[in-house]
Amino acid sequence: MDLTKNLDGIKPDPIRYWVKECKDAGATNMFTIGVPDKIPKDILETFAKAAYDKELEGITGYPPFVGEAGLKEAIIDMEGRFGATLSPTDTDNMYVTIGASQALQFFFSLFQQGSEILVNTPCWGTIFNMVAHSGNKGVPVGLFESGKFVKENADAATTEKTKAVYINYPANPTAEVMGPKELKRMCEWAVSKDLQIVTDEPYKYVIFDNDKTPYESPVSFGQEINENVSLISSFSKIIKPDIRLGFIRVSKIIMDSHKMVGFFFRNLSAGATRSVQAGVEAVIRQDPSLPFLKDVVAGYEKKSELVQKMLTEWGCELPYKPAGTYMIFPTTHDGSDSEDWVKKIAAERKCGFVPGTSFGGAFDGFGHLRSHFRMGFGAGMEYENLEKVLSDLTR
Repeated sequence: MDLTKNLDGIKPDPIRYWVKECKDAGATNMFTIGVPDKIPKDILETFAKAAYDKELEGITGYPPFVGEAGLKEAIIDMEGRFGATLSPTDTDNMYVTIGASQALQFFFSLFQQGSEILVNTPCWGTIFNMVAHSGNKGVPVGLFESGKFVKENADAATTEKTKAVYINYPANPTAEVMGPKELKRMCEWAVSKDLQIVTDEPYKYVIFDNDKTPYESPVSFGQEINENVSLISSFSKIIKPDIRLGFIRVSKIIMDSHKMVGFFFRNLSAGATRSVQAGVEAVIRQDPSLPFLKDVVAGYEKKSELVQKMLTEWGCELPYKPAGTYMIFPTTHDGSDSEDWVKKIAAERKCGFVPGTSFGGAFDGFGHLRSHFRMGFGAGMEYENLEKVLSDLTR
């Protein structure tokens, strides 16, 4: 049977593949998937009660495919507290999605097949499959080095097929935050090349110190840049991943380019679950600055400092300095290729990690990432347990 040629661009999931490899090798302490820690019980109760009450209303129809108006208004209020300045009218360009994944698939599918999307690398490796799903190509490029925008790299990666730039800060896997000055320079370059910018921002809510490493979203860099930026985020890192809720604020340039953009989105689903939207809205309206995350983030920072200390004492290097999240992207302790290292560590030390080849290291020009690995230390693992596992790992 002849199926879509888009399938030819899909590779085995670069994260889940290594989850299986590590488990098959005997790993029992899994640091492979980036899963957040639990949030306070009272916040979950707020979410659950609002969702339950919405269900008891007995509404049997489909939810608005664009998302509930109240939730979108709450999102705009919330985003303003986390470096993303949006206006009340942005609700017209916003779609509530089934996780950030649907938002990303929607964005990449808007371009003509055969288009190229620049992907700031190192990156979440699954993004290349998401681009390929719509018949397009993700092109890895090191847009930033040592905290500076590298125009030469950006120019070299750009062709007549290039249509957009994908960035993700705070970053997966590095946990870095790019400073506003250099991020704005990159955005100015992209706009000068008539490129769209998609900024994937689910980790900005879990930055350790916003005074030390402030994050400012590209939507906040003035009107010209704002009109070329599509902002994507999700509630996986705010509440929990299994509620599957996210959103996209589509750029004005894209919305003005075709009157069917909204209905194109509608074809991806008939809307996110109404009760889940109600639960999330209730959590935001309790306080849009999400103060309940303060203790959660403090826990991430404490664990991150422990991981950094113990891994560097073991011999790992940390060229990427974590500024938030529950991830870290060090080198292997002996400088060896991370694929071989991950297999060996899984078998001998019973710990599972993801090699740097899953975050861009398999591409030409990014061989330096092959000696890196990602460690996710969320998932509710207590500090004391983490310390014990690391002691066994680094003995």
